[in-house]
Amino acid sequence: ETIALDFRETAPASADSKTYASTDPKASLDGGLAVGVPGVPAGLFELHKKYGKLKWNQLFKGAIDMAENGFEVSGDWTKITSDNKPRVNKDALAIFFPKAKDLGPGDVLKQPRLAKFLRKYQSQGSRAFYEGEVASDVISTVNSNGGKFTPQDLKKFSVRWLKPLTVQYDGHTVHLMPPPSSGGVVIAQALALIDRFKLKKIAELSLEELHLLIEIEKQSYRGRVLLGDPDFTQNPIAKLLADDSINALAKQINPKKATPSEKILTAEERKQVEGINKEKKQTTHMTVMDSDGNAVAMTVTLNGNYGSGLVTPKFGIALNNEMDDFTTKPGVPNMFGLIQGEANLVRAGARPLSSMSPTIVEKDGKTVLALGAPGGPRIISAVLQVLYRVISRGEDIETAILAPRVHHQFLPDSVKTDAMRLPPESITGLKKLGHIVETSSTAKVYGVVLKDDRLSAAADNRGEGAAGGY
Repeated sequence: ETIALDFRETAPASADSKTYASTDPKASLDGGLAVGVPGVPAGLFELHKKYGKLKWNQLFKGAIDMAENGFEVSGDWTKITSDNKPRVNKDALAIFFPKAKDLGPGDVLKQPRLAKFLRKYQSQGSRAFYEGEVASDVISTVNSNGGKFTPQDLKKFSVRWLKPLTVQYDGHTVHLMPPPSSGGVVIAQALALIDRFKLKKIAELSLEELHLLIEIEKQSYRGRVLLGDPDFTQNPIAKLLADDSINALAKQINPKKATPSEKILTAEERKQVEGINKEKKQTTHMTVMDSDGNAVAMTVTLNGNYGSGLVTPKFGIALNNEMDDFTTKPGVPNMFGLIQGEANLVRAGARPLSSMSPTIVEKDGKTVLALGAPGGPRIISAVLQVLYRVISRGEDIETAILAPRVHHQFLPDSVKTDAMRLPPESITGLKKLGHIVETSSTAKVYGVVLKDDRLSAAADNRGEGAAGGY
């Protein structure tokens, strides 16, 4: 079977659509009000209960060893940590800046408090996080920093097993993450448009191909304003993927020049304003596949760098700022500059919309590809382009991942391209077609392919990561 596990964070019972109306503009980013009820401990435990082969308590040796005895931090880690020093709480400072000093690349970070939690998690399962002294540690940290968590918020948290969003594309069956992720719906629309415009017949990485990819992304990202938690929102997925909807989007695309987002704004979209559009790096993705085609593509995140900036004092647990992924203030974009619609309003117990796009692909009933990425809304465009290049262009997984990319999320109306990857002629050509082009960082894709009984994998050199097998 192919199945999706949703362990996305939830809003606490105290939260509603007015929670952030008159608060500090950074309330959904920093401090207790930014924290959603964490889902990772429950998600990993439920995944193991359904599919795990080893005993639960056998899985912790490496993690406990790294927490207790330390690991060497990287250059990327030191930069992100140093950049966030002004906004984290005193307990985070004590852990990540030992003896009040910044760690440098190659220095060792130890987290003995986290090791204590991991031992409880090892012996008790997810109950160790959602009840007892760990839960008290989380609740007191959130509430002493302006949040409103209760023991019931944690006790009531549950995961959901969902049916993946499945579409056919170029002879392949593509299994995508359904809402509360927006990634699956956006990718499904974009694949339909790629097929409609026959991109695989156009010269690869040509100006024409890049232009059409940009315009296709621009149109496909628009639909995410209608999406939200399926327990609270009737998501119009069938309508968004219907032929008439795809035809309507295709008509908005001019193969010869850029269509300004301003000219095709709906009344709902017109309420939105341009905002900041920074990639945050506290998301992790891993893809695993075996020789039989059993595969897992899993993405987890704290949302922004160091999440809410809060770390619990007793167990050293870093807390997310997932509440910013809701529509906290209609008309005001989130940290990623994304349009957020009414379907994604803050509601007690709801899960915020995400861009996470773990994906598994089959052909003739056999798994052939699994992939995903960290990188905020740029996850979607990155996974889309790698899918297209592997499936339709026949590229190997490493070539497809390392290829130059373009990103457009409809608003703000600008194209993000890889720095130093597209030649100047391509940048100039895109500008002549009417695109506003900015070089920027992008998502990091990690994927595995099974072809001719051989597994091959690649990690994106745009950031830290590795590929390996045994």
